[in-house]
Amino acid sequence: MSNPNSSSPKTKIIWRGFFWRLFFLFLTFFLLYFGFLVFSLNKNLNKITLSKNTLPTNIHNSKKSNEPVVNKKNSSINKLKGSQNNRINILLLGIGGENHSGKYLTDTIALASINPQTYQSAILSIPRDLYVQIPNTNYKTKINALYTYGLKNKSFSDDEATNLVISAVEKITGETINYYIILDFTGFKKIIKTIDGINVNVKNDIYDTHYPGPNFSYETFKLSKGFHHLDAETALKYARVRHIKGGDFGRAHRQQQIISAIREKALSLKILANPFKIIQLINILGEHLKTNITKQEIPAMIQLIHSVNIYQTTTQVLDAWSKNSLLKSTHVSLGGVYAYVLIPKIKTYAQIQSLAHNIFDLKKINENKLKIKKEAAKITLATDDYDSFIMFKKILQAWSYTNIKKASPQQALRCSDNKDMIISYNSKEKLFTLNDLAEKLDSTIIYENSTDITQDKKAFKNTSQDILLCITRQTTSFFEGENKSFNSKNTFPVLEQNILNSKGEVLFNKHNY
Repeated sequence: MSNPNSSSPKTKIIWRGFFWRLFFLFLTFFLLYFGFLVFSLNKNLNKITLSKNTLPTNIHNSKKSNEPVVNKKNSSINKLKGSQNNRINILLLGIGGENHSGKYLTDTIALASINPQTYQSAILSIPRDLYVQIPNTNYKTKINALYTYGLKNKSFSDDEATNLVISAVEKITGETINYYIILDFTGFKKIIKTIDGINVNVKNDIYDTHYPGPNFSYETFKLSKGFHHLDAETALKYARVRHIKGGDFGRAHRQQQIISAIREKALSLKILANPFKIIQLINILGEHLKTNITKQEIPAMIQLIHSVNIYQTTTQVLDAWSKNSLLKSTHVSLGGVYAYVLIPKIKTYAQIQSLAHNIFDLKKINENKLKIKKEAAKITLATDDYDSFIMFKKILQAWSYTNIKKASPQQALRCSDNKDMIISYNSKEKLFTLNDLAEKLDSTIIYENSTDITQDKKAFKNTSQDILLCITRQTTSFFEGENKSFNSKNTFPVLEQNILNSKGEVLFNKHNY
């Protein structure tokens, strides 16, 4: 008698055939799905990839590691530009796009940096009102107008116009830009909609009665403090709103918050496991995104971004609203238009470059300050008059220098009328102080044994002073204009001045500030 639990050969053949058919059915579906993804990816990447060439080597003194560590476990990531220096820099630019006034103004500018060894990440936001020199010209304008300047004023290609922004950001930060991504408002909203919105924690109540509306009108945008799930339209308003406390600087913080929220949502299992969402995102990027990331580099880039440790992310905003800010506000004429602009608090980009270079380890900046404090340099200050001395003494005190005395008339004879001078009487000491002053004042250091010094040294022969600091009237004028506290209500008319003429061309200043 046969065992009732055993199957007949015929039954086994039937089940074996069923499982094989099921296997081939899934295999066929997978191949079709994968093939369609590849087809969509290749089709749309041809649209979003502007350049397959490596960007020109940075000419602005890029900081590079002497002995870069290579992570052999991530060979694909190691092929990305910048990985050899343990830092991959991606310039993120947001533009209005079609149906927006000033559609090519880059009102969002952020430098995203990733360490491919530690997976640390950082975002440094650059305000759109930063007053910069247009590369390869003697003109100045706001940094958000450089892309438009290239396209409209010079009839540049997309690549050439983008390189204007890249060159400016490299000069400001001292960092090489390896990649760039440009996304317009419509693409931003479509991405948010495709991933079903984002979650953000609104830190303060928002109430703006001058949010841009249709046909150059205004509307009111409000959002209460607390946790919110934002749809596409609300997310864009949250990213753009600026006529509230904090102005553009607060907006930069919100944009960083949104970038993190999009990354977290887009790389979640819910999205990655949904083929239709992936195809939608690919199509959106094909229509609304421009980048120099090549098709061959995209898998490694996705792997890199997915590996980023969100708990090791640093966010910094260049602002002008606090004691420790690196920028200050002023006003200039751009093509006859009175415009609000931002400039560095000091005469160079040295502080910004230090922040950008040490953004993965901000403690190094404080370590340098402690070294300067430990040197306790004794400074003798020579200025045009007593009022200038009092004013600039306060500037030095703000830089943490405390031992300052006024130069005697005899000591002041060592100074020049038309240039700042930093004269050191301790050639082997106070090096951190001397370097700090040289960077802040954009001046060279003269040592007491230098051939540039021809006058006698009797004035300092028996003193214990370390440095004679000669400050011109021009430099005094530069520093006495420290910006007041930001008030978006009072500065609103100036902030809203368009820097484009009726033809969409950029207004600029032919004279340096």
